[in-house]
Amino acid sequence: MRATDQTLRYLATRVGTGDHGAFRCLYATLAPATLARIRDDLPDPIHSMHVVRATFCEVWWMCAFDTRRGTHRPDVARWVAPIAGRRCDERRQALDLAVRDGPSAGQTAFWTGLLADYDVWTQFQLATMLDGDDAIDLPLEHVGRLTV
Repeated sequence: MRATDQTLRYLATRVGTGDHGAFRCLYATLAPATLARIRDDLPDPIHSMHVVRATFCEVWWMCAFDTRRGTHRPDVARWVAPIAGRRCDERRQALDLAVRDGPSAGQTAFWTGLLADYDVWTQFQLATMLDGDDAIDLPLEHVGRLTV
């Protein structure tokens, strides 16, 4: 889906008022490109999808914040990109913690479990914001692996 900057700003404003339909449109428009950029830095499709989920949960919250403040993002697509980049960096750091700081099986299990719990929570939040499924059009070999 190709959308103009004006359309994306309108959708972001509607998302800020809690419009789930507008969020589905915004997500359908921006999530595939966001996933492609994340996959450049984090090739694992499962971890990449978790980053996309966390990114768009934050987009939902920030749209609501902007609406309450009466501010608007001039370029929504360019605004989402650094959120995704930061979330990707956070994911890499969390994965590093599980490996580097987990010399014992117990520590590794702790960090891995904490990350898995966060992923389940984020998946639930995003599905709620979307009123259903958070599927992005992906190559078929990855679709079955994207469950938590």
